Amino acid sequence: MKNPIYTVAALALIVGSGLVHGAWTNRWGTAPALADLAARLESVPTVLGDWTATSRAIPPGELAMAGAVGQISRVYTNPTKELTVSVLLLCGLPGKISTHTPDVCYPGAGYTLVNSERFVHRYDVPERAAEFQTAIASRAGTKPSRLRLYWAWHGSSGWSAPENPRWAFAAEPMLSKLYIVRETGGVAVDPKADPCAQFLSLLLPELDRVMSPSGQPTGAKSSSILK
Repeated sequence: MKNPIYTVAALALIVGSGLVHGAWTNRWGTAPALADLAARLESVPTVLGDWTATSRAIPPGELAMAGAVGQISRVYTNPTKELTVSVLLLCGLPGKISTHTPDVCYPGAGYTLVNSERFVHRYDVPERAAEFQTAIASRAGTKPSRLRLYWAWHGSSGWSAPENPRWAFAAEPMLSKLYIVRETGGVAVDPKADPCAQFLSLLLPELDRVMSPSGQPTGAKSSSILK
């Protein structure tokens, strides 16, 4: 079973102005709704079907630099299929949570990103849709690695991966960012057939539940919207 690898990079401070600046930089402190969401993240199940999670600690300094008010960092393992998937979920204000995507932080760790594309995953009943960006991150050398990455944000309109998240989410009162990472071992798999996609079918309904205080998915997109 391959060791899961992922990088949580420190995010740069974004300077803005007016109301957007106040929201992005937490000028007025953590809003109650954001604090409530951060507290709910721990309720995401550690067992999803045949997958069982082990939590990983992130140093407080890194969380602060990333602008994360709440987080889960886990490795889900499926012993039957001998697979591991790394999950990182952060929530906070849009200024920092919207920035520093894998195409920025992974090259800094020696990876080259290729085959980047938009990926729409349909899940649950009634059917919903989540938009992700996906890519392969490869690194040569004495410790070669080839990772399949998926990433998306959750605001008031469900899961999406816009080309310019900084501006797309500037008006959001709070924002969540999800990374899904799997070491492929060099085996090429279509994003829709990747084990990560199958795992997302189990994870996303639980995340939708957590994102909504009422327990009902808020802003989840109908599958017809993202065709």
